[in-house]
Amino acid sequence: MKRAIIRHLMKFWEIFPAPDFCHPSFTMASEEEQRVIMLASAQSNYDEELKYPWARYFGFDLTSLLENKVVLDLGCYTGGKTIAWAQRYQIKEMHGIDIGDIFIKAARMFAETKGIEAHFTVSTAEELPFPDEKFDAILSYNTFEHVRDLKGVLLECKRVLKRQGKLLVVFPGYFHPFEHHLSSVTFTPFLHYFFSGKELIDVYNQIIDERGQEANWYRRNPQDLEPWERCNTINGTTRRSFKHLIKESDWSVHYRGKIALGRAGGALASRMPFAKPLSYLIQPFALLPIIEEAICQPIVYILEKP
Repeated sequence: MKRAIIRHLMKFWEIFPAPDFCHPSFTMASEEEQRVIMLASAQSNYDEELKYPWARYFGFDLTSLLENKVVLDLGCYTGGKTIAWAQRYQIKEMHGIDIGDIFIKAARMFAETKGIEAHFTVSTAEELPFPDEKFDAILSYNTFEHVRDLKGVLLECKRVLKRQGKLLVVFPGYFHPFEHHLSSVTFTPFLHYFFSGKELIDVYNQIIDERGQEANWYRRNPQDLEPWERCNTINGTTRRSFKHLIKESDWSVHYRGKIALGRAGGALASRMPFAKPLSYLIQPFALLPIIEEAICQPIVYILEKP
């Protein structure tokens, strides 16, 4: 009965994913066609950063923290934002890591087209391939929610940062209404508020199975949730749990953002005119911890290594 309800809710706002690097349009393409697709991905993220600067989440210009510094982008994807940051903040030495070979290949190609010297490496965030105290700053955007061991990542970041080095992070908390990451199947919000990750994934897999071979490129493998997953590809970090991890990992908090829905910190306010005035109406409610988890997005911190 419960899974029938979940299925109905998922179908209420059913969607189909846009092609990505797992889609046959990429995997079966020629080398030149793949190059075009990879560069287009990087360029899209580059343009997005230019139009909606990441610094708006923090509310101030980040140049003073990053200019002439050695910087790591943790979770660089195809490198578009990485290169935009390197240019905007006049970064002395730019590095980027991500887990996908294709992502890193795309990032290297894109850096070359922009004439920017940047160093990209395939790596997990839990085991950074860098010596102690290498970086002045680490930047991470929409990555911390996907790592397998967030406390381990925080400790690794501290290891490779110089003393008084900064870790700038922006990522969505688990209780954001759309943060179930079931977007290959549904855009129905709040599902993870009422159902377990296992229940959601079981129905999610069933719907994908019903779509037949055309859905093979985005099937989960393995289909069951892994031990670290709270829902699809996410670790379930909340605003409250991240505060605990910061304390356990012995970081100093240099800056903590508190951004209610639509406040002028991200692209949402720029794209949806009603969002900014709405944010002022709901801001007082953000003082309540439970409400804060749902309407304050994303989690924004600048942490400093003591």
